[in-house]
Amino acid sequence: MAPISEEAFIEKLRFEKFESEQAKAEESLVLLEHVVANSEWQTGSELLDLLRNVVTAVRVKMPWETTPCNMVQRVIKIVIDEYNACREVSEGGGYQSLKQMMFVDPASGDLPECTETIPELRNRILEVLAEHKAEIEQSQELIAVQGESKIHNDEVIMTCGMCPMVLAFLTKAAKRRKFHVIVAECAPKYDGHQMAKSLCSANIQTTLIQDCAVFPMMSRVNKVIIGTQTVLSNGGIKTFVGAAPLASAAKFYSVPLYVCTPTYKFSLESSEEVNHCGSRNVVVPPNSDIPSSVNVMVAKFDYVPPENVTSFITNNRGIAPSYVYRQLSELYHPTSYDL
Repeated sequence: MAPISEEAFIEKLRFEKFESEQAKAEESLVLLEHVVANSEWQTGSELLDLLRNVVTAVRVKMPWETTPCNMVQRVIKIVIDEYNACREVSEGGGYQSLKQMMFVDPASGDLPECTETIPELRNRILEVLAEHKAEIEQSQELIAVQGESKIHNDEVIMTCGMCPMVLAFLTKAAKRRKFHVIVAECAPKYDGHQMAKSLCSANIQTTLIQDCAVFPMMSRVNKVIIGTQTVLSNGGIKTFVGAAPLASAAKFYSVPLYVCTPTYKFSLESSEEVNHCGSRNVVVPPNSDIPSSVNVMVAKFDYVPPENVTSFITNNRGIAPSYVYRQLSELYHPTSYDL
């Protein structure tokens, strides 16, 4: 097969056609496997340069998407780890020592020199990518099985909008637990209606409410469980519009807020990069009397700060917001922080 260019990579990653973040991650990894297997590279440094060009192009063309960048940066660490393993060079195992974390300069953006030609490097990288792909495919199931331990009988759970990960989590828990779910409709998309319908189909007692009723209803809620698009480097989340007031109401009433998220959503992106605007057609009908000269700002995402999040429920384990930095050090190489 012919090697894939950055333009072709981005064209295949037009994510409007994907129904979930998991589908985006799986497709990203398939394309990255193609890059590793079919591109003309001889050394690890040449492959790292290809991957750096890919992540830069994706960020320029689709700045609102973090999943493909996460996958590329994950592959960068895999390449470096496998290169070092082939040369029997250890960087301190799976955890970086305090000395290594202090003396690495992420701002330099310089990837390690992997200039030695190693014939078996390509096959070793592809083997690890296959394992990583299997982990992504199983992530939703691994999160869902934790539902029984997180939810107890007769509890009242609140969520917002439609999230396949949260739906699987609640559906799995409902097989052994009886509980009540309150779903905020999540305007202006109103995909909370679909969530409520799916929960009812799973024989879960469900109540659909308007977004404005979140605060008065929160006093009777035991837990808030939501999904997210991205876990940011400071432990906050970039998620659907409507999550910020939901999280603020939960904090006011001291209700724990859990975020169901696989580890491939953990990103090096900072909170300053969250604000992206969507199309005005989301809230303004095409035949509206509002003149085109009026600027209509429509937020694509909400930002929830780390102090409003109790814990992340991941496919590996529960992670507190203060522990996100350690998870990032396990997933990504330090020099990826400024790519």
